[in-house]
Amino acid sequence: MGFFRKHAWAGAEKQMITSIVGAEMQLAGDIAFKGKLRLDGKVEGNIRGDYLILGETGVVLGDIAVNTFVCSGRVEGNVNVRKLSVAKSGHIQGKVESMDLAVESGAVLHGEIKSRSQQELRLVPGSALPDEEWEGRTQEAGLRKQGKKSQLA
Repeated sequence: MGFFRKHAWAGAEKQMITSIVGAEMQLAGDIAFKGKLRLDGKVEGNIRGDYLILGETGVVLGDIAVNTFVCSGRVEGNVNVRKLSVAKSGHIQGKVESMDLAVESGAVLHGEIKSRSQQELRLVPGSALPDEEWEGRTQEAGLRKQGKKSQLA
């Protein structure tokens, strides 16, 4: 299960889950909470709180504003969080804004994505190219673009 893998902020996961919305539950209305909420059911409304874990069967039809969000389910709405981890089973459709972003290969993000600090944007280890290869490819692409511009001029 993806929740027990080490994330960039692994220390935060030691906090106990304080609330659970089971897979058979459906809620209509906004939710505000403190602590850590695991959501495996369906919520039609906005969610505000501290630490949200959206399980693989979890669905949110509304906006999410929390400090930490681990997404393995489906969200149709805007997501505004400090730390976001999207597992390969995760699907977010809407505007995403985060300071710390980790996305596993296979996850779906459909919409506008903003990072408040470009220096803090990172990918999940193992799902991206090594740093040296990434830098080489981006420099090579930059040279290709410059070459095309000079050919057009």
